[in-house]
Amino acid sequence: MDDDVVIRIRGLKKSYKILDFSITDKRFNFMKHTEYPIFNGLDLDVHRGDIIGILGRNGCGKSTFLKLVSEVLEPDEGTIEVKGKVASILELSMGFHPDLSGRDNIILRSELYGISRSQVLEHIDDIVKYSDLGVFIDNPVRTYSSGMRSRLAFAVMINVDADIFLVDEALSTGDMAFASKASEHLKNLVRSGKTVLFTSHSTSTIKRTCNRAIWLSNCNIAMDGPADEVVEAYGRSINDSVEDTMSLAEGGASSAQYRLSTFYRDGLGVEKDPEKRRYWLEQASLREHPMAMAEMGDILISEGDEEKAMSLYQRAADNGNFEARRKYATMQGDTNEEIENLRTIMKDLASTEYPYDLYNYGNLMYRSALIPADYQEAFEYLTKASEAGWLDADVLLAQMYREGNGVERSMEKFVERLTYAAENGHAKAMSMLADAYYDAKYIKKDAQKAFEWYMKAACTGNMKAQYQVAVMLSSGAGCEKNEDEAKKWFARYSSTALNDSRKVAMDTLKTRHSDFDITNDMLKSMSKSYHTPSMVSLASKYDSGKGFKKSPKAAIDLLEKASLAGGAPRTRLADKYLESEDEEVRKKAFGLLESAAKYGDNAAMYKLAIMYKDGTLCEADENKYRMYMRMASERGNRDAKEVVMKWDNRINRRKKNKEKDKE
Repeated sequence: MDDDVVIRIRGLKKSYKILDFSITDKRFNFMKHTEYPIFNGLDLDVHRGDIIGILGRNGCGKSTFLKLVSEVLEPDEGTIEVKGKVASILELSMGFHPDLSGRDNIILRSELYGISRSQVLEHIDDIVKYSDLGVFIDNPVRTYSSGMRSRLAFAVMINVDADIFLVDEALSTGDMAFASKASEHLKNLVRSGKTVLFTSHSTSTIKRTCNRAIWLSNCNIAMDGPADEVVEAYGRSINDSVEDTMSLAEGGASSAQYRLSTFYRDGLGVEKDPEKRRYWLEQASLREHPMAMAEMGDILISEGDEEKAMSLYQRAADNGNFEARRKYATMQGDTNEEIENLRTIMKDLASTEYPYDLYNYGNLMYRSALIPADYQEAFEYLTKASEAGWLDADVLLAQMYREGNGVERSMEKFVERLTYAAENGHAKAMSMLADAYYDAKYIKKDAQKAFEWYMKAACTGNMKAQYQVAVMLSSGAGCEKNEDEAKKWFARYSSTALNDSRKVAMDTLKTRHSDFDITNDMLKSMSKSYHTPSMVSLASKYDSGKGFKKSPKAAIDLLEKASLAGGAPRTRLADKYLESEDEEVRKKAFGLLESAAKYGDNAAMYKLAIMYKDGTLCEADENKYRMYMRMASERGNRDAKEVVMKWDNRINRRKKNKEKDKE
């Protein structure tokens, strides 16, 4: 056995004999036994300093595994080698005498660990204090709750000088404060070179406490790896399993009932069935599941039963569902006429087919939706806006695909839409995509992709992403561990938090004509924290030589970094590329301007209009010239406004002349 391996298991097999009622020996009139396998050839190495959480469904062999390691049970086949002294809590009642006090039981149980009475008495005050049992320590153990017995057993165990600690569900029976204290103590044991294995149904406890987890399933190890990855894979298996979800739903679990309704809604693992979807929604609603009540309310609204729908919306709103709050407030506040008037105006504006008009109407329909038809119309207009090149529409469409509102639920399209928007510089999409890969709530966890997108979002000045990058670099999650880089990102995060105050100070200093060196220093600091507007402003100073040594290269370098964010930085970088004599560099400018226009930058729209007019880096197109020019004007570009004003004046003069001719 290697020096750092403290438990080595090879070919472990274990089964229990159970009565088989289908087999009866008529000669002797008794039932025969059959073998029920628990493990079938399990192999495992446990290393010194591991803190391992063991998880799996009831009956998968978690407790049996610990009993085999502690030699309470013997394997049918295979070997278990253990290096070091073992301390365990396998059953809370084991080693306790019900009629003796907690104090006396400390002595009794310690003797089971091979600790003499004199040694126990030296530390008994510490054990009593750690157990948090107070005055109850001198009461008979039979009067203790399961949580109190758990605390007493744990307090005894941690005072044992052992190398390996085995804990079976002991952290799940105590109160939250004690469980937290016990969890931290297990971590301290590991830091001192000890090894801990414990079973738990609480995936959050395993994720929070362990560096490694083992998922037991089908008589073997289904997965062995970092705790967060194993926990998330196990959680997905439960959530995606129709059989497991059905079992939980039939047992009355409201979250499983709601999840089962979505299976029948979306056809996930079962055939789509509106009746079964409705049945499980109703069951979950009866148990006050907020999302189930909100969706059931939507169905009732579409059927015209507003009274019942309002009741469901109210209950869902009271349980924290924000969509239900909006719908209940809309119906209760009698603002339907106001909403309809606004919808009419926004739909009329969308007749221009400009991407932002299409998006604005689609967004309004989504935010004010009461019935499925509203969501469907929202989806229709948002799709048009996306096709016309409006990135905000892609982000909202991703949300609709994720929720299944107005469209069939699709995690693939959710990721596809977010990825497209993120690749075109949409900062919110970058952050949402990173969260999706990291949290694994909707899609399979991918720490590497999460890190890549957090890094891109961090480089646009996103504070949350900057902190997450620092944490991941520090732990090596999704990337190579790098403490030096982690410190730099922690510093950037801390610096970004000061940017609002820096901006106020800079603006005040400028108005008072104070020392420009101070403002320039602050501008540099803001740029180092990836504050995009500051990076663009600093690039302008390097380009003009105003207050700095002139350096066009430094200006381009800054703009290239800033252009990771969409919009204005890409327009400014395109301007620099257009100055180049290199034709390949100039061609990049057109793509940058298109991307910036999708993000709503009016300067990019104006420049694209001119390029389509003159055929610069593209084929001349009169229609696109006029469309981009009008869009730029409506979005506030002064040069575009002047051009459009001349067009409109010319049109008005022609109208007046025609009217005069008729007279």
